[in-house]
Amino acid sequence: MKGLDGIVDKALLAVGLLLLLVFIGSFPLMPEQGQAQYTNYTSAESSAASASSWSYLRPSKALTPQEVVQIQLKALQQNDGSDSGVITVFNFSSPVSRISMGPIEHFRVMVRDPVYRPMLNFKSYKKGNMVITGRSAYQLVVLTTENDAKVAYLFMLARQTKGYYKGCWLTVGVVRLDDNRPVYSA
Repeated sequence: MKGLDGIVDKALLAVGLLLLLVFIGSFPLMPEQGQAQYTNYTSAESSAASASSWSYLRPSKALTPQEVVQIQLKALQQNDGSDSGVITVFNFSSPVSRISMGPIEHFRVMVRDPVYRPMLNFKSYKKGNMVITGRSAYQLVVLTTENDAKVAYLFMLARQTKGYYKGCWLTVGVVRLDDNRPVYSA
């Protein structure tokens, strides 16, 4: 019986690895030829608004956490019919976040959920101070929607320590902050 358990364990491991490879292979590494639009990004934070279409930007070790949030905000603000802004935000998601979110098709549905829908094509935004502690960074952002509603989100980033994105700041989560939550003070 022990020999059969070992074989079953190895078979399950092989199937799991195969499924993981298929899952990772479903991520869009590059757009189809002819669809790609490339946007040059310089490190001056004020120049992040220089392009009207944000397509297929990729993480870089040269980008600061402030620039990563700026890129994602502008991409969402200027999202188009082909979801180039949504794809850009997905590209800046950490590998762990991508596993929990699933493929880009799931991410496209998720950003249209009422919790995140205000992030698409919003009117303007204000950012709080970036808080960086070691390899983690946090930034509060208040968006003004097309209907003039104010919605607050907390961006959480982490500097990657291994893999293809080693040294890059990537988003590990975005949380909507609800105005109706009770505030407790000490």
